[in-house]
This record gives sequence, C-alpha cells and structure tokens, in this order.
Amino acid sequence: MIDELIFNVENITLRFGGVVSLNNVSLEMRRGEILAVIGPNGAGKTSLFNSLTGVYQPQEGRITLSAKSGRSVSVIGMKAHRVSSLGVARTFQASRIFGALTTFENVKIGAESHRGIGIAGAMVRGPRTRHGERESDELAVDLLDFVGLRSKANLLASSLSYGDRRRLEIARALATRPQVLLLDEPAAGTNPSEKLELTELIRKVRDERGVSILLIEHDMKLVMALAERLYVLNFGSVIAEGTPEEIRANEAVIEAYLGAASTAGDS
Repeated sequence: MIDELIFNVENITLRFGGVVSLNNVSLEMRRGEILAVIGPNGAGKTSLFNSLTGVYQPQEGRITLSAKSGRSVSVIGMKAHRVSSLGVARTFQASRIFGALTTFENVKIGAESHRGIGIAGAMVRGPRTRHGERESDELAVDLLDFVGLRSKANLLASSLSYGDRRRLEIARALATRPQVLLLDEPAAGTNPSEKLELTELIRKVRDERGVSILLIEHDMKLVMALAERLYVLNFGSVIAEGTPEEIRANEAVIEAYLGAASTAGDS
C-alpha cells in the first residue's frame, strides 16, 4: 500500500494576476505515509494546500486524487466541498473552532457534515435521521477519547488551551472520515510539551486510523521527527525532495533558509 499514490501533482502553476504563486510544482504523496512540505515564508506552501483541496484552481498542470472508491479523479476544477467528500480533510494555520459550542459539539459538526441527509431529512427526523445522529454522537465521543479530550467534552471550546484546540481541530477533521489529512502548521502557538504530545498524536492518527498525513510546519524539530519524506518550496518552486537526512544535507535548502528574509505573506 505504501507505493500507491494518493495525491499525484504534476507540473501545476498557479498565478494571481502577474504573480506566480506556484511554478511548475510536482509532488507525489503515497498512501500511508507522513509527508511534509517546508520552506521559508512566501514559498507557496499554503497555495499548494489550497490547490489540493479545491480552494484555488491552478491554471496549468494536473492534480489527481485516489478517491475512497479507488478510482483516480482530477481535483482541478472541483469545488472544495466535493474534494472533502472524496476523503480529504484539513486543518488551518489559524484556529477555526466554534468557540461558543462545546468540544463535543465541534466534533459532531464534522461528523454531521458528511451524513448527507439533507434539509428535509433533518426536519422530518425519521428513522434514518435518528440513527445517523446516534452514529455521529458515538463517533464524536470515540474521537474525543482518541485525541485525549473526552474529559473536556462538555467544556466550551473557547475555554481550551491552545494545544487542546489543536487536538480538537484534528478530531473534527477525522470526524469527516478522511483518507488523507492536511495539517497547516499544527504546532503553531503550542509550547514544547504540547508539541511533543502533538507529534505523538499525528503519528497515532496515521498508525491507528490509517490516515495519510501531509503537513506544513515551520518547527523543523517536529518535522524531522515525523516526516518520512519532505518537499522543499522556495519562491513557488520545488528546490528539493527527499528523506529528512537528505534534506538536512542539501545545500540549496540550507541556502534558502539562511537567506530568507522574515517577511509576511503566503506561507
């Protein structure tokens, strides 16, 4: 299974007016692996994530996803909700939890989003609706237990620590039953202890849930501890690909990081 491609990105170029955000980028993600995309600020990492999930539409190239059904489908031109339904979930660099809802309710929203009962089914509340709600409740409890938040199920999400919010976002993403999970800077804002726990949780998601992981992260210690392979972006282009050991020794990567100015922009 490890050699089966789940994402195959071929020579994509993404432009915004005269600005090239991604330039002829190719990437292969294998089922069952933990893959990282790294690079300085403004390298195009988030643009790549948005292209994989249907938020952005590259003008050139191909993105092929091996869907849950086993067939390969083209992602380019597909709406984000449709890509999600094919088994792609993501978290965001900035927390997007529902602070006014409980931890349990946040995860249940993820589970409910893929039940597909429609407005009529929700209003009538027939046997299918009630059965689906029970399933969503059970899944939410199971996932809260999995990420270590079951004891905080009834707390408002806004009261959680930053590390617990990251755990909650992962649980909510898993509630959509994905085959691949894209994590956008999951360790941002966490302390060293929370980073260690997060590293263990991400590995656990892959090992115990069978979910392939693609992550963007600036914390190189976390990346090198987790990723089996890495791609390095700089100015919208892939400058290196390889194992953590190969990336550490790559002179182009070293130069890109040492020479990168600390400027704001697309990560």
